[in-house]
Amino acid sequence: MLPRPLALVSAGLILTGTAALCGVAVQGYAASRARDQAEALRENGDYDRAWSTLEAALRTAPASAELWTELGQTYRAAWFFRLQPELLQSALRAYHQAADLNPLSATPPAELARTLALAGAYRQADQAYARALVNDPRNPGLLVDRAQTLEKLGQGPQALKLYRAAGHIKPNEYSQAAEVRLRSRP
Repeated sequence: MLPRPLALVSAGLILTGTAALCGVAVQGYAASRARDQAEALRENGDYDRAWSTLEAALRTAPASAELWTELGQTYRAAWFFRLQPELLQSALRAYHQAADLNPLSATPPAELARTLALAGAYRQADQAYARALVNDPRNPGLLVDRAQTLEKLGQGPQALKLYRAAGHIKPNEYSQAAEVRLRSRP
């Protein structure tokens, strides 16, 4: 049995730790709920409410890479349909923030790359795909996406290597079509 003062200190530390864990759990639940709400709003084309929901959630959980990624996807979708350059810039900033917060995740740089490719910034997209592949080198989807970007840059042989690598991991129609399109069968 612990002496009374030490027992009180131990109990206080346990309660403090428990309260902190509960706070993290509540924050995680709120972030997940905000992402779900924003996704539903985005699917209905209500981009303004979607990014308002995410921005409100980010005020309470500013270090959530998932919220920043979702915000980037929302801005990207709005930019794609509205063609407003400031929305593209907002999407890019959100993806950079997400990548800074979670440098081990392939998702933020992959989404950044997809956005850059949609904008026609293929060199920057290629660099972002390369960063994403550092964290997920055997992702056939990322390999194909980067290969398509390299193909747009006129780098057929390098693209074909990536298409083949993706096809070895998981056979897919993109890699098979690239063999025919690039006319380089082994």
